[in-house]
Amino acid sequence: MRIKNFRKKGISPLIATTMLVGFTVAVVAMVVVWSRGYIEERAAKEEVLANTKLKCENVKFTVEEACQTGDTLDINVKNLASQQIDSWILRIKGDAVEATEQGVAIKGLETKEINLGPNDYDAAAVGIIQTVEVIPAIKAGKGKYVPCTGQMLEVRAGC
Repeated sequence: MRIKNFRKKGISPLIATTMLVGFTVAVVAMVVVWSRGYIEERAAKEEVLANTKLKCENVKFTVEEACQTGDTLDINVKNLASQQIDSWILRIKGDAVEATEQGVAIKGLETKEINLGPNDYDAAAVGIIQTVEVIPAIKAGKGKYVPCTGQMLEVRAGC
């Protein structure tokens, strides 16, 4: 039997190097294109958040009265500035602490009453309300609100 001697040839080193460089350039180009879109999207979101936080600087309000009657809590809030307040975060402190969010919007220079009933907080767990922390929130996007924690007021509940 005769063994055939095949001469196997691979690609030349020059072609292999060119292919590796081309593949690397293609991968880097894809990463750059993807990251540019990601960074632009992230920057746009951060810009909206920063602008909303700046609006928090213009928020000024006062709580005229916080009154507990049975299982209900009525809070009279007066907006002292022209900046609209879109939502509220309320921390009700009694025997327990209960946090709730209310979507009551108050336009500039307007007074409104926020009414909380048994469906809004656990009145049995809280018991007699001692204080309420009122934190305004500004709308930053679809269903997104930024709390203005620097503008928080704590008021005593009593009638």
